[in-house]
Amino acid sequence: MTIPRIPVPLDSSRILLVSGLWPYNDVDEKKAVGRLNVFHNPELRSRLAELVGASSVYDIGYRVGSEVRQLFHAATEVEPTLVSVALSSLLPEDAQVTEVEVADVLRSEDHASWAAAARDGLCLLSTSYITNFSDLSRVVTRLRETGVGHIVAGGYLATRNPERVLDCGIDMVVAGDAEEAVPALLNCLRASGSSGPSSVDADAWAAVPNLWYWGRDGERVFTFDRMVAVDDIRATIPAGDLSGISVPYESMRGCPYKCAFCSYPLVSTKWRFKSAEKLIADWTLIEKGGAKEIIALDSTFTIPPKRLRDFLKMYREAGLTVPWGAYSRVTPLKNEETVIQLKRANNRWLSIGFESGSQKMLDLMHKGTRVKDAFPALANLRRHQVAPWSNFIIGYPGETEETAAETVAFMSRHLFGFYGIYVFNIRDRGMPVLSDPTANLHWEDVGSEWSHSTMNSEQATRLRWESYLKVCVTNPEAINVDVFRGSNVEKDYGIWDAAFPSLKHIELWSLHHVDPDAFRAAGGPEGAATERALRELLVPLR
Repeated sequence: MTIPRIPVPLDSSRILLVSGLWPYNDVDEKKAVGRLNVFHNPELRSRLAELVGASSVYDIGYRVGSEVRQLFHAATEVEPTLVSVALSSLLPEDAQVTEVEVADVLRSEDHASWAAAARDGLCLLSTSYITNFSDLSRVVTRLRETGVGHIVAGGYLATRNPERVLDCGIDMVVAGDAEEAVPALLNCLRASGSSGPSSVDADAWAAVPNLWYWGRDGERVFTFDRMVAVDDIRATIPAGDLSGISVPYESMRGCPYKCAFCSYPLVSTKWRFKSAEKLIADWTLIEKGGAKEIIALDSTFTIPPKRLRDFLKMYREAGLTVPWGAYSRVTPLKNEETVIQLKRANNRWLSIGFESGSQKMLDLMHKGTRVKDAFPALANLRRHQVAPWSNFIIGYPGETEETAAETVAFMSRHLFGFYGIYVFNIRDRGMPVLSDPTANLHWEDVGSEWSHSTMNSEQATRLRWESYLKVCVTNPEAINVDVFRGSNVEKDYGIWDAAFPSLKHIELWSLHHVDPDAFRAAGGPEGAATERALRELLVPLR
């Protein structure tokens, strides 16, 4: 029986948790729209403040009647990620835990604040927002430079590609549920000591579920699969006072749908969801902690229908008031009574995967929805003021200029609130579309460039930018969320908020500055007119 090889020395009582988003400016998929972001583009940030006469973007106010309110708020602290909260709940009380964002690991600035915790310690690394092996190798290299003793990876990329992830310099992979695996793994590491496991430890290592590791002879070894009962998972609640914090929450694992561009259903071999009773018990604890809101990060919170109905009824009966947001398919929202009950249960927003305005593309994606489903859904959301965050994909196999034009027409005429347009990309070797010969998809690796019969990734990136230009200048009720990513805008404002017109004019102004020729060609207003509007809408706070 093989046993894991352990770097020497290793202090498993010191644990570094690494999770969160990739550095914003380094995300290939968002570079085109990301350059419009007034928080990540220093030139736009300073020009906007100068235009308003404010000392910084955080000193800009907007008018609500006779009152002036602060438009943007600086992030004073990093809010917890679902991974960091969930993992923290699995660690022993005597562990010395340090948390750091993936983005902070890669920043060139001094990393003394977390490097000491990494040296000779154990690193638990989430790969949920690391989309390819090249990027993963960059993170691993950076961690090794700090002298980390041992790296255990989990999350999306690791679960779907454990053997490749091991090849990136990872010592172990937890592929799947971690609730039993991580405590068992820590017990083995502690028992092994700095000299590594002895032969008497072999049975203990073999008892760790969902574990991939390097055997003593250099071979990859897997223990066995085990799924946990999701209703038995302890509520993942950040420690301390939750005032002003958006608390992430997981109510299910896997997904019953088979969208061809998505591998999320494959992360769990079985779709499992928490009961309405479990949700109410957990959310009651979160509300008592003073949370600002709850964000349900599931692929689609609004299924199954009975659980949703039971939850919404129990939410009101329990006297809960904490606002929340979630992800949804468009289909449940066609039912007006469902949207009414969502509103009564303090649902503030829903992130909806419309994906395309072309029925041809929806069919090719195996989305299982119809374009015409969107019309009653959007009407219900507007009527009862539940804010949609809408998502679209450009470049999926079969996409053409004509199908993209259908999506642009849909977005221009019907969309309201915040939205995102994303270029089709290859996140996983198990994506269903990759095994579809009719897709004629050519690619080299996860995260690589691609081509198919009707377009390649470079053309899709250009088409995405052109699509965004048209929607931006033709729809005054829709704003691309990437223009304000990394700020309070996503959580604090919606289409009905008094700040929305100011935000829309900032989007137009940013686009005019970044690409004036394309902006004019798309029919955008004159830059002088946009600047006048901003001076009327915005004021310096001091």
